[in-house]
Amino acid sequence: MNSSKCYGFTLVELLTVIAIIALLAAVLFPVYSRAREKGREATCISNLHQIGLALKAYGNDWAHFFPLANNRPSEDGPPGLPEVLDSYTRSSKIFRCRSDTDEMWETEGTSYDYALGMLNIGMPIQRMDRPWNMENSMCPLVADFSERWHPRGPHVLFVDGHVK
Repeated sequence: MNSSKCYGFTLVELLTVIAIIALLAAVLFPVYSRAREKGREATCISNLHQIGLALKAYGNDWAHFFPLANNRPSEDGPPGLPEVLDSYTRSSKIFRCRSDTDEMWETEGTSYDYALGMLNIGMPIQRMDRPWNMENSMCPLVADFSERWHPRGPHVLFVDGHVK
């Protein structure tokens, strides 16, 4: 007896498997997207911590004063914070937020707003202890240029070194 039986999937079985895979993909993509954003947030927070340490090292060398630096380094004039802190950092990449969708890194050389423009050249120099007569834990020093980059709002480095 010579029987020629074909073993394989029927069209219905194949479509069922494809539908299950599509359903699993639809469920998993948002999870991976959230995990990727959490990683970007962690990198941003780490960058701000490192910038805070570089500012502290700068202050130790310069009588505990914050540097005066151009808030918008792309404009003509004095250097921006990345150039001022160059000798205190290992890499200029700490000045780049991975969620920078406005391309501030490309145009300004930094994704972070230094002292909200209050330590630009020509502004009053500030000591590291109680700048602007504010408590160090309440005084913002460096923040994301945009509030839209992270789902829970911008990350901010405070004078005392914590990031929120």
